[in-house]
Order: sequence, then C-alpha cells, then structure tokens
Amino acid sequence: MNLKKLNILIVSGGWSDERQVSIQSGKNVYHTLKANNYKVEIFDLNRDNVFKIFQKKPDLIFNALHGEFGEDGTLSNLANKYQIPITHSDDLTSAICFDKKLTKNFLKKKINLDFPKEINLKKNKIIYPIISKPFRGGSSNGVNLVQNWKSHKNFLDDKSLMFEEVIFGKELTVTVLNNENKIECLGVTEIEFDSEIYDYKSKYTKNKSKHFLPARITKNQYRYLSNLSVKIFEACNCRSIARLDFILSKKNQKFYFLELNTHPGLTKISLAPEQANYQKMSYLKLIENIIISAI
Repeated sequence: MNLKKLNILIVSGGWSDERQVSIQSGKNVYHTLKANNYKVEIFDLNRDNVFKIFQKKPDLIFNALHGEFGEDGTLSNLANKYQIPITHSDDLTSAICFDKKLTKNFLKKKINLDFPKEINLKKNKIIYPIISKPFRGGSSNGVNLVQNWKSHKNFLDDKSLMFEEVIFGKELTVTVLNNENKIECLGVTEIEFDSEIYDYKSKYTKNKSKHFLPARITKNQYRYLSNLSVKIFEACNCRSIARLDFILSKKNQKFYFLELNTHPGLTKISLAPEQANYQKMSYLKLIENIIISAI
C-alpha cells in the first residue's frame, strides 16, 4: 500500500493533564509527515469536538493523545465503531495497560515478573520512604516520595493513588516496536536524574535528566531485559509501540517492573525517538512503522 495516498488525521491535545505533551507529540508527527509529502491534518481534541473526528472520514487516525480518552482505549473503541483504522494498541489492551493495578494483576498470571511491593496505608506496617502514584495515567504526573507519617496522612483517603515500596537502583526504560511485521526492542535506556524520583519535571524539562543508551548494565542483563520486554508486549497484546519501565535493584540485582505505556511520547526529547535513532531508524521510519501496524 502507498502510505502517501492515505488521508491521515493526527489527533492530539485532549483534556488530560498530559495535554501539552500530546500537543508536542502531535506537532512533531505532523511536521515530519507533511515534510515528506503525506496527506496529513492535525486535530486539537477537546470535549466538544470529539465527533468531528469521524465527520472528517479519515483513512487513518494517528492517535497522538496521552492520558484520558486517547490512552485508555476510548478513542480506539470509537474508531472501531466507525470502522476507521487507528494506531497504537486496541481498546481492551489500552484500558488494561492504562491502569497500573490491572496491568500488574494481568501480568502476574502470564509472566514470572518481580514488582515493587504494594502497600496498604491502613493495614501495612510502613517503612519510609514510600512512593505514591496515580494508578491511572502516565508521564510520571502525580508521583511523590512520601517521607513520613505527616505526609502520609494527606493521602489516606485518596482512592486514585496506589502506594509502593521504593526500589533503589537504576531507572531503565525499554521501547518495543512493530517493525515490518516483527516485534523488536529498540533499546534499553538508563535514566539518571537530579531529583529524588523520576517525576514529570525530570522527564520533560531539558537538562533535568541524562539518558545513557545503551544502559550501563551487563550485556546479559541488556539482552535479558530486551527479551523480557518483548514478552510483556506480546502477553498484553500490544500493537504499534509501547514503552516499559523497570528498576534494576541495587540491593539484589533483580529487575522490577513498574509500568507499561501504550502511548510513549513522540516529542523531540522523548525516549522512543532517541532509541530509534540508536538503531539508525529515522523519526519518519518510526512513524511509518506505527502507521503500517495499524493498517
């Protein structure tokens, strides 16, 4: 199929707290495709214009949304109803992977993985510090290090949060991609940051974090984590692209699975394009692979 004959609609923006990252991702995809003579339009989604997407009758929707509506499977579900191909994972996979608790419970039945211990603030004996994070959402938004009981009290009745033990060690992230009908790992990146935890500010502010690619781990560890990430991608029935986050424990040298992101950022400082470049894959080729996997 000649991809340049497709009318592609890039949907970005939305109303989640990751709106600005989505806009950056969408613009990056749009300008790259436009510069390479694709028939492409960008659409800034809000709560009032959802159904205008389908009135445009595109041949393909490029889902550049992050967070609610785009990443949780809602847009994918609607696209299926209108019989319009859409990039990224299907609605069920997206819905499961958008919820960190669901993802962990699902994977526990599929693969032998290590996870940070989940903590019940009202039942467990707490050894500080602990991590609090929203169980739905991405971009490390709302992730906090809880240092003591005084801070802990503020979260007791917040049902949107989950709590985990802190694993100290190397922060690692892996991108898995559908590349011409093959599922492959693009790379394992180690992330070093100045703050106590790898939060939203560290992730999206220039010079707040350093990326080491390939990660500073042994060849065997690198190979193991690459293969494990592909297995998780397949077990969750992911499509197009996904980013998987791990910590390599300094204490016991085990890899602890943190989360799976079915809509990794495609901005100029995002990890997936950086890892594609490491494999000598251009940004255009990365986007084309995502498109091909959807059709």
